[in-house]
Amino acid sequence: MLKYEEYIEWADTDFDDAGSIKSSSLMYAFQEIAAVHATNLNLGFDDMISHNNIWVLSKLRFKVYGEILKDRRYRLETYPRPKKGITFFRDYYLYDEDNLISAGTSHWCIINFETRKVERTKLDFDGEFIDYEPFEGGIEKIKADNLKEAGSYEVTEDDIDINRHVNNCRYADMVDRAVCGMKYNDFNIHFAKEAKLGDNIKLYTGKMDDWEVIIGKSDDETTVFQAKVRKIETDEDINKRL
Repeated sequence: MLKYEEYIEWADTDFDDAGSIKSSSLMYAFQEIAAVHATNLNLGFDDMISHNNIWVLSKLRFKVYGEILKDRRYRLETYPRPKKGITFFRDYYLYDEDNLISAGTSHWCIINFETRKVERTKLDFDGEFIDYEPFEGGIEKIKADNLKEAGSYEVTEDDIDINRHVNNCRYADMVDRAVCGMKYNDFNIHFAKEAKLGDNIKLYTGKMDDWEVIIGKSDDETTVFQAKVRKIETDEDINKRL
C-alpha cells in the first residue's frame, strides 16, 4: 500500500491570535509530508529537477472536524491515488489518537521548470493505490458574482519557495486576510497562475450559496487563485436563521 505517516506537533506560530490552527500551517504540513513521501518513492524534488521537472499543486481542499491543540502529538497520513491524464491525486488524514481531526485532498501536475508548461509524462508512483477519497464531492467548483475589493498582497522574498514562485501556503494567509479572521472549517482553493517576486495580488470577496469566495488577481486582472471557505456557524448565526 502506498502510504506514509509521521507524527507531528504544532508550534505557537501555527496558531492565530484566537488560538485556532492557521490554514497555512495545515497546508504546510500536507505539503511537507507529500514531499517526503514522493522523495521516498524516488519522485522527490531532486529526482524531478534532474529531468527539468517539478511538482505543482493545482487544487486543494481540507476540512477540520475537531479542535487542533498546541502541545499535542498528532498522526498525519498521506496516500496517493491513481492519476488521471496529467492530474495526480494525493489525500491526507490527521488523527488525534484514533479520532480523525482533519482530512484533505489535492491535485498535482508536473511542469517543466524552465518553460513552466505542463508536462505529459508516464511517470507515476509504483505500488498499490488506495481506492477511496476523503470527500464525496471532491474539490468543488468555485464561482462568484458581485465581487468586492478586499485589499491586496505584495509578494516578497519570504513568500518564494524552491520552485521560484509563491509557496502554496501563502495563499491561505491571503484568504485569511480577505475574510478578516472569519472562522471556517471547509477550505477549497484552485491555483490558476503562478505569482512571483514583486507581484501585487489584488483580493476580492463574494458569495456562492453559503460559501465565502475569495479571488486573487494580478494587476492585469488575470486570476491567480480562487478559493472558498464555509463559515463555522455560531449560536448567534443559527438564531438569525430561525
